[in-house]
Amino acid sequence: MSDNSEPRRIIVTWEEYFELFRKLIRDINASGFKLRQVVCIARGGLLPGEIISRTLGDLPLAVVCARSYGETETEPGQFVFGRHLASAEGILPVDTLIVDELDQSGRTLKLTIEWFRRRYKIPRDKIRTAVVWHKKCSLFVPNFYGQLIVPDVDTGKYPWIDTPQELFYKTL
Repeated sequence: MSDNSEPRRIIVTWEEYFELFRKLIRDINASGFKLRQVVCIARGGLLPGEIISRTLGDLPLAVVCARSYGETETEPGQFVFGRHLASAEGILPVDTLIVDELDQSGRTLKLTIEWFRRRYKIPRDKIRTAVVWHKKCSLFVPNFYGQLIVPDVDTGKYPWIDTPQELFYKTL
């Protein structure tokens, strides 16, 4: 069933947000993956990447900037990576966690993995992915996610997630 109404909004508190990080960290630890560096996808992955990096042993943290330029906000377009990766330690071909906030289609994670494999020669078996929210409609399933998002039963639409930092920006 579908209608023309706006999707439901999920307003996430800081405590709820941090609880999702705790779940991610527990899941990563329980997996046995011996993570040696964290790469976050800017902008959404910055805060999750920083928290995961510090919590799991103050691991090296790198930031990759990526953007899809489409005709509309919901239409995928040409995917562009920043020219340089920001990292104090450099990137090594070791067990790496790529972190983003939301996996909506899977495109960003898939293309980021491919880019890292080509540019930094990191074997696929040394790369894992983590997101705070994973939408069921995504064509890519991350290794770790804090919460699975499914469409609302009554509308068939996926809810919009208002993160605590987005709510802060709206108050300025």
